[in-house]
Amino acid sequence: MRDTTLPDFDANEPFDPQPIALPRVLIVHNRYREPGGEDVVADAQARLLREHGHVVHTYERDNKEINGYSFLGKAALYFRMKNNRASARDMARIVRDFNPRAAHVHNTLPLISPSIYAPLQREGVKVIQWLHNYRLVCPAGTLFRSGAPCTLCVDGDFSHAIKYKCWTGSKRATQGLVRMLRYHRHARTWLERVDLFVALNSFQKQILVEAGGLPESKVIVQPNFSNAYPYSRTMSAGAGAEFLFAGRLMPEKGISTLLRALGLLRDVPIAIAGDGPLRESVERTCASTGHQYLGQLDRTALRERMEWSRALLFTSEWPEGCPSVILEALACGKPVIASSVAGAVELLQEGKTGLFFPPGNYEALVACVRQLISHQALEERMNAATHARFVEHHSREAGYWHLMTLYEKLGIL
Repeated sequence: MRDTTLPDFDANEPFDPQPIALPRVLIVHNRYREPGGEDVVADAQARLLREHGHVVHTYERDNKEINGYSFLGKAALYFRMKNNRASARDMARIVRDFNPRAAHVHNTLPLISPSIYAPLQREGVKVIQWLHNYRLVCPAGTLFRSGAPCTLCVDGDFSHAIKYKCWTGSKRATQGLVRMLRYHRHARTWLERVDLFVALNSFQKQILVEAGGLPESKVIVQPNFSNAYPYSRTMSAGAGAEFLFAGRLMPEKGISTLLRALGLLRDVPIAIAGDGPLRESVERTCASTGHQYLGQLDRTALRERMEWSRALLFTSEWPEGCPSVILEALACGKPVIASSVAGAVELLQEGKTGLFFPPGNYEALVACVRQLISHQALEERMNAATHARFVEHHSREAGYWHLMTLYEKLGIL
């Protein structure tokens, strides 16, 4: 059996599947209204496992369904967040008919609910819970509020979240979420009904073990992989003049920091892709500084833009998990100028695959951009290193090996 402490992946020693029937896998995910990284990860896992011969079934709900709910329907939903009996019945039927060995659970909020864990456990299905955010200790999920880091709820007193309407800006919705968190923490649902947790970086593991009470022995730190293909062409430094930002236009993504930097970088081509509540501010600032707002791009268009950019700008101010946009940049062989938050510091190496600046410090961000432009040799070294980093740690081959180590740890291989 391989060492399940998950050492660095070695591209020269890929995982060798055992000559036995491959585990059937169930993937559970509640999609968001605006597609995000969790949706990408759930889809990528399903596709990868199928390509390697696993039989995969997906159980999904989509928050767009809520758009058609009446006022009373939405109110009822907030009470069903704690335990959704319909989801539990669905899960019992799926387990009976599909007979999975493992279930990958991503997001259950708000349409699925934690009610699905019991029927999975009852039938002996091994449950792997991906920890994409900090929801177990922070109802907002981001440890970020009102434009600044926030840890008021980390000690378990979620009343602060209700006061500040931290989930969707609604007091009623936040009360429903807090009710769910309190109930299942008291019932020890996550402690007793989940076999393994996957944290995306060590900071996330530390927070959720120390404050969330998760057993350290059950929490594995494992980065995401990406379905992106490694860029096959080598570009010389500066061949693509444009710096690119891609992400949701929300406060926690450091949009205010980015916009301040634009005014000091009028001579540097910068493009911004994405959508969100700060879209008007982005459009206004781009118009006044001569930069380009691209709107929301589909994955193909974003990939093309990334390939011909000079570097990715990553300005988040909350401790992200494993940002898919950084993985996309690495796949394209692009260095990343990143805020030194948890989601970036374990993916990038200072001076090798990225340059760091303190979160919220727009002047330091500007300095990093100038540094990359001024040092062609540095840029060329980083172009090569990012590609190698992706292939070794975040490619599809690395991702499959990482998944198989989880199955080995759970005894289903």
